[in-house]
Amino acid sequence: MVFHRSVSALFGLVLVVAGLVAASFIEVDFQRASLLSGTMAILIPGVLMLSAFYMAFQFMRFAATGKK
Repeated sequence: MVFHRSVSALFGLVLVVAGLVAASFIEVDFQRASLLSGTMAILIPGVLMLSAFYMAFQFMRFAATGKK
């Protein structure tokens, strides 16, 4: 069980880094962007970032408590 929890913690840390990388791709300069492209520039990396953070939370919660 300790091996599973430590691997889960490692995956959680990798997913936190993945979420931060996805957050770095969120566009902040919309001077020449249309409404649709600006929305997609925020929406796609934002969804990827939030899903990575959610999975990281689940992995870290399992690593800390041992409960699924």
